[in-house]
Amino acid sequence: MMSRCGFERYTGRVENYVRYRPGYPKRLIDFLYNEGGFSRESIIADIGSGTGLFSRLLLERGSRVVAIEPDDTMRETSERLLCDEFQRFVAIKGAAENTTLPDHSVHHIACAQSFHWFDMPSCRKEFTRILKTNGTVTLIWNRRAVESDEFASEYEKLIQRYMLDSSNSAFNKLSEVEASRFFGSGCYSVLSLPNQQTFDFEGLKGKLLSDSCIPMPGEPGYDDMIEDLKALFELYHDSGRITMRYETEAYAGRLHIA
Repeated sequence: MMSRCGFERYTGRVENYVRYRPGYPKRLIDFLYNEGGFSRESIIADIGSGTGLFSRLLLERGSRVVAIEPDDTMRETSERLLCDEFQRFVAIKGAAENTTLPDHSVHHIACAQSFHWFDMPSCRKEFTRILKTNGTVTLIWNRRAVESDEFASEYEKLIQRYMLDSSNSAFNKLSEVEASRFFGSGCYSVLSLPNQQTFDFEGLKGKLLSDSCIPMPGEPGYDDMIEDLKALFELYHDSGRITMRYETEAYAGRLHIA
């Protein structure tokens, strides 16, 4: 059963998601294209593509992107934002465990801030089915650097205090055991890069409300949460701005097929 923080809770948060979710470092995209085999000729499946944040970065390099997203509002938003600008983009309703793509149809798979929603054994089987020979999988998260400064630590406490369900929200990286289980004996590499966003108060509020595990207006805890956020901003802002720091973690490699 999907938790209270399941992907369906993003439906009312799409505009905040588009405006305030962190992007991805250019060095990560350079790594994928310079060392990871991505190219203009690649067909890349962006699985759990959301509003197309990561798809855009691949499209800007000229690749063909097939975005797989189960949530109608998120998928339709990606189409609104990307289809007119990029002819090599298509969004399909599907899931990691059932993409609906043909066998051996994509060169690479990317899962940006989405893999923790998937059933690992089922999606691994599906990824193996749709990948071409020597195809790769890249799993990516923006992990809040909660120990980088006092604001980051206090913001994390606020998240923990008001979140509706912690089952998926805290997941932002693979353990060595989980990575080995997913990639098997296939070769994979791990890349970690600094990333950050800077917000005024309204931006910080929008970032908070883009999280699926946070109460929305009218839900229990919302008003107290916003008051606490205001107090946090007043305590730590610098000239009306606050910086949120991340580590962008990427696991890239080939799946071992037994």
